[in-house]
This record gives sequence, structure tokens and C-alpha cells, in this order.
Amino acid sequence: MTTTLNLTLPTVGGSANTWGTILNTALSIVNTLGGVQVVNVSSAYLAVFTPYPEMVIRGTTSGLNVPITLPDSASVQGKIYVIKKLDAGAGSLQLFPQGTDTIDGQTEWDLSNQYQYVRLYANGTTGYDVIGSS
Repeated sequence: MTTTLNLTLPTVGGSANTWGTILNTALSIVNTLGGVQVVNVSSAYLAVFTPYPEMVIRGTTSGLNVPITLPDSASVQGKIYVIKKLDAGAGSLQLFPQGTDTIDGQTEWDLSNQYQYVRLYANGTTGYDVIGSS
């Protein structure tokens, strides 16, 4: 085995089964490109970084307020979050950015109606920009 640019490359004569391991690792990364991660929530949720460029958070409230905390936008710059309230219950999905981040200048964004959604872009500096909503 030799190392080039911090990548371990198989060499002739000692690389049995190595190519498969390298390719499978690379393919697992490639498989996330263009993908969407979907999460269903019904209680407090802390959104975390994933390799997917977009995350859909589907929430039900059962009449209670459900807080959803978004990651620091600098740590997920360029990521898209879509959050949607699915039920007709009286509660709201309450979106909170971390630290000094805001959502279009606001420190909280509430989704209180059934099927209401917001699509957010993590701008990496001031928080999240609303790029779609109902």
C-alpha cells in the first residue's frame, strides 16, 4: 500500500480485496450527494449535521408546542432544511436557531397550521434565509 494525498492506494502484489473496501467507502459518500434525509418528530428535536444537502423535518404536535433547534448556520453552510407541520393540533412547531443566528432576522419561527412549511437556507453568517414557505 502507498499513500498519496492522504489516500491509501493499493499496490500490485498486496492489494487483495483492498479495491472493494476503498470503492465501497467512496460510494457511501457519493450516495448521499443530492439526497434528502427525512426525520419525523413529535417531541423536542435538535437538528444535526448530516452529509445530505437537504433535510426534511416532518412534525406532529398533538396539541403541544414542539421545539426544533437548528444547528449553528456556520457549521452547516449551504444546507437546506424543510420543516413541515403535519397535524391539525393546536400546538406549534417552534424553530429556534442557535447562538446569534436568526431566521430572516427573527429569533423564532412558528408553524401553527396543518401542512404549513418553511424552507430554510443556512447562509453561514447570520443564520437562515427563508427561501419558501406557506
